[in-house]
Amino acid sequence: MQTPRYSFLLVLMFLPALCAPPPAALAWGPHSEITRAAQEVLPEREKVAAYFGSEWRRLQDYSLMPDWRNSVREDFFPNDFLLWPGVPAHIQHMMPEVAATYEPYFRRALQALRTETPPNAARWIGSLIHYVEDSGAPCHATPIKGEMHKRLENWLDGKAVSVTGYQPQLLGKDDVSALRGLLERMKRLVAFSKQRAEDIYAKVEALQQREDQPVILDCANESARAVADVLHTLFTRALPATPSKPSLAGRVTWPANVPFSKQPAKVMLLGTGYCTLTDTNGAWSFSKLPGKNYRVAVERYGVGSAIVKGGDCAAVTLSPANPPGNLVRNGDLKLRWLAASAPDFWTAIPASQKLKGWESDNIRVRSNVVYRIGVADPQSGVRYGVRWRSSTSAPKTVSTNIVWSADIAERELPAASFAATAQLLILTDKPLTNAVRRAWLVPAQ
Repeated sequence: MQTPRYSFLLVLMFLPALCAPPPAALAWGPHSEITRAAQEVLPEREKVAAYFGSEWRRLQDYSLMPDWRNSVREDFFPNDFLLWPGVPAHIQHMMPEVAATYEPYFRRALQALRTETPPNAARWIGSLIHYVEDSGAPCHATPIKGEMHKRLENWLDGKAVSVTGYQPQLLGKDDVSALRGLLERMKRLVAFSKQRAEDIYAKVEALQQREDQPVILDCANESARAVADVLHTLFTRALPATPSKPSLAGRVTWPANVPFSKQPAKVMLLGTGYCTLTDTNGAWSFSKLPGKNYRVAVERYGVGSAIVKGGDCAAVTLSPANPPGNLVRNGDLKLRWLAASAPDFWTAIPASQKLKGWESDNIRVRSNVVYRIGVADPQSGVRYGVRWRSSTSAPKTVSTNIVWSADIAERELPAASFAATAQLLILTDKPLTNAVRRAWLVPAQ
């Protein structure tokens, strides 16, 4: 085993985090307040609140879900409520790109209400209404970047957002007409906010210090009306009148002392767009599934994955990761539900990084702690390494790439002093599964 004191370092670069604007820098300020205002005017709010329980209040937090993309949380991974075969990659939050989110996330929210548990449904709904709300932000509707972007989405008092007296409109009487109604509603919302952004741009640009703008509050209120329309339509179309009998259910168990003890497991039906998370005890269920013959894939952070037939899914036990303690999701590269092009939780390295190959999802690490980093059966020409990052979302994220040749298949080194997360890097021209068989990042004992 070779340590950092030897001359194995081939590439060392300090990079500006991600090619996309970080969430904290470009976030419509009053997301939670807009959601709260929409909830308050729903005619069915008491019935909906009873169905969701404590998740009903948390919907205000879940409306931030797309701004949490790629982050590492102890209770769940936000990407699990943002990506699925219908949307296998993240979509930008400004016009015109954000318009591509309306249909798939609306359909996915309907699906979650009909087939999944209230916590899972609430999170998928949160993802949808985030994009609705972003479309009503003046700087997203226009679109505008830079300093004026920050001003046009934050210079308002979020606590003042209110649409008291508004009567939410049903966007359609069936799924097809509801989707058509949603798209028309979003056109009106974007036009509303775009016009107001153009009207106040020069005034706001000339200001030397923050001055809350009534026009921006108007845009937030119109966003709340649109969200109320969307929620009213979702609940009218898909909220179960009574608890549905599960059509497929089971329980997942995993070894004790795994990372993130509150993390659930993820259950996917291969070849479909259906997925769900277990509760913290490993229980999961789907209701009203079409068909009966499914292959079920189960995955949890810090342990191995499993693929079983639907008839064998009532009790699934996940084995320790290989090697034990591996923090890389899908480190054995066997799970491929999200897209045919790559194993789940791995993506092609963006061209802006000036490296060609693959990167893992973000991994929570501790600065200065020593980690073992390695690959199994690397093919000729493959290199591997790690990217230490100070944050997944801060505007001034610091990141460092360290890359080695694969002649030594495992290295030990301490995480950078600034590191909060890491990504494993596999540098190759080949498909990932043709380059290595497994990859790992494990705390050294």
